[in-house]
Amino acid sequence: MAVTGSGYQAWVTFLDRWRAGQANDASGLPLLAEDDYPVDSWARLIRRLGDALASRLQAWAEGLLRAMAEARDEFEVARALTQSRQGLAVIRAVAAHPGLPHQLSRHLLDAVDEEIRSAQQALMENIESARRAGVDDRIIQARTRTLRDNPIFVNASPAPRRIDAWACDPSRPPRRQILIDPPPIRPEE
Repeated sequence: MAVTGSGYQAWVTFLDRWRAGQANDASGLPLLAEDDYPVDSWARLIRRLGDALASRLQAWAEGLLRAMAEARDEFEVARALTQSRQGLAVIRAVAAHPGLPHQLSRHLLDAVDEEIRSAQQALMENIESARRAGVDDRIIQARTRTLRDNPIFVNASPAPRRIDAWACDPSRPPRRQILIDPPPIRPEE
């Protein structure tokens, strides 16, 4: 039985484009109900969804490792780690899409989160391997601090809030201010 012109087809089309990196916005996808489709169609959709998530996670990991390898200093490594969260947010959004049955989306999101935790752990293990290989301790400490200060996995992030354009950036260090005492005011003679 072919399933065309339905929510199933919309999801399949999106997943094919998303897997190839051509689409990121899953907001318009319809609600899927397991009872609406034959068992074999539902199994194919779940397999396609899992394959797309795995493919995007693999591309994300390769991009992160490439950016970290090209980094010239710890600032650029931290920037690569922080920017990698944007890619993870898109992956997690598809895994937890409200159009999927709750049990399925919960299972997919848990699987994605476990892969992200594993990637963070692998980065920390690479530091330990470098330490055992005799890399300079200052470099090891700097990289450890960078990874701990900029984790790739930030679960249950709060909803974005509107930020006042005039507000200061709390992540920036305070600006150094040089205050000069004004000349004393002399009464007019």
